[in-house]
Amino acid sequence: MEGVGRPQDWIIEKLVASASTAPSELMEEVMADSRCPAFGPIHHFVVGATLLACWHNAEAAGDCEARLRADLEEMLARSSSLPGGICARWGVCGAAASAGMAYAIVRGNAPLREEGWREGQLMVSDLLARIARSGTPRCCKRDSRVAVAAAVAHFNALGGPQMAESAAVPTCASSGQNGVCMGPGCPYYACASAAKERGAACLQMLK
Repeated sequence: MEGVGRPQDWIIEKLVASASTAPSELMEEVMADSRCPAFGPIHHFVVGATLLACWHNAEAAGDCEARLRADLEEMLARSSSLPGGICARWGVCGAAASAGMAYAIVRGNAPLREEGWREGQLMVSDLLARIARSGTPRCCKRDSRVAVAAAVAHFNALGGPQMAESAAVPTCASSGQNGVCMGPGCPYYACASAAKERGAACLQMLK
């Protein structure tokens, strides 16, 4: 149900206004906004919402905006059920779960519907494995980047709208806000060229 003054409303408007079909790049725009906190459950919405926005843009249907708004509201309702810290307390990173929600919305998955059920589970398990290999706890932005980058191939495999995969490795601007940042061990850490080379090696490990 739509509301006024929700923390996610500015994200919805930003995504609806975008024509991007590249989820990784669009998510960087969202996360770079001063209204997006460094940590927290808002990322449980951002990941899936970004994928939905780019998927609809790639689909380019005549009623794209109306359908996107409806899907973003559904995404918000689903993601709101995930509390902060579930990566530790549930053993499931919210970024991977968020991508799974978006996938389920696109496929029209339902508890008793066989089609799409297996594929959604396999995608989330793939994302969780990549996130688990990416480093340490308490970096919502790193985990979101890993989840979105890996999810694109799964969405594209559906054979419908094709989203763009970004070849560029984004540079994190939030490391100073994270007291347990991995530093050069993170593929997105902003530092000297040596750190970026190490980051590139880390990205290869996640594949």
